[in-house]
Amino acid sequence: MNKPKINQEITANKVVLIDEEGEHLGEVSYDQAMLLASEKEMDLVEVGANSNPPVAKLMDYGKEIYREQKQKAKQKAKQKAPEVKEIKLSYRIEEHDFQTKVNRAKDFFEGGDKVKVFVRLVGREMMFQDKAHEIIEKFMHDVNGEYEDPVKRMGNQISALLRRKK
Repeated sequence: MNKPKINQEITANKVVLIDEEGEHLGEVSYDQAMLLASEKEMDLVEVGANSNPPVAKLMDYGKEIYREQKQKAKQKAKQKAPEVKEIKLSYRIEEHDFQTKVNRAKDFFEGGDKVKVFVRLVGREMMFQDKAHEIIEKFMHDVNGEYEDPVKRMGNQISALLRRKK
């Protein structure tokens, strides 16, 4: 960001002056503009350097910088990086519990997050890995998502990373 010229940094002999309320005061000499600025205890800030003569405005420059920084900080606070939320399903999950998890995943998607869904298989459940794949596939379909990472097996856990469908 280009820092505007302030007070003594302005080199033009004449400026088009705008007062602190935004009222156009016309073309005045640099000395008159500086005198007016010092009487009102304000800064003379060059806002239109490309015009001839340049446009200068009376303002409290320190206050203006502070206001801009606060506004940038507020915008930065509103931005949120997507997080990865986890949802654990089981091999023997009932339909109502399944729908509760689906609704929770939809809430995560609304917040801009991604969802890692996994099914942990215990003991003899390891024989039914295809059923775990089906559960994850059904879950993805119900939340209206798509794979960011496909279904994979790590030990006794089958998982996939889902994101909202575009």
